[in-house]
Amino acid sequence: MPNDIPIARISPADIYADLRDRICLLDIPPGAVLREAELAAQYGVSRTPVREAIQQVASLGLVESRNGVGTIVTEPDPVLIRQAYEMRLKVAELIGAMAPNGIDAEHLAEMEAHTARAQELTNRFDVTTFLAINHEVHFLIARIIGNVALREMWDRLYFQTARAWYTTARELGAPIAEDFVRELDATLDAMRRGDATAVGYIQRNYIAYAIRHVCD
Repeated sequence: MPNDIPIARISPADIYADLRDRICLLDIPPGAVLREAELAAQYGVSRTPVREAIQQVASLGLVESRNGVGTIVTEPDPVLIRQAYEMRLKVAELIGAMAPNGIDAEHLAEMEAHTARAQELTNRFDVTTFLAINHEVHFLIARIIGNVALREMWDRLYFQTARAWYTTARELGAPIAEDFVRELDATLDAMRRGDATAVGYIQRNYIAYAIRHVCD
């Protein structure tokens, strides 16, 4: 079962999140065909919640319907990727300005765990682990954003650019590990100070770092 979701509790939102994450993390690559009947069997549900979930994934531009073929995972569009990255730079600047949520002990413990795992990558790089940590850090930062509209935009732009960055990360390999650790160390230090504004600007700096590798 994808992501080990308990069958009795699977909802369209669960299926959406699972498909979205698998596409973002390249477990489902561009060009793959999503077949409702097969997915319904995998998740143990009818085709209706699968169809609803696919529609949500399509709203992010990650899949599209093609006549005679079905639902296809899209190829990242370089122009749209750059535009989304440019928006991410601006959104990051607002993280500490628009009623941020308090940074609590749970946030700190999670970031400490992510930083420790990332440190291990500098000795033995594993791209799957790198992608997973980066993905979870995104959601951790999102929980600091108190403004709902801003958080939704932060998520949407991340999902639209994740595949491009993760494809590049696979190509770059081990050299990105030390930069990643520096990002997480700086973020953890800012979180310990309760400084959401600094967290946002650290994110902005590393989004700019990703742009240089993905778009230039």
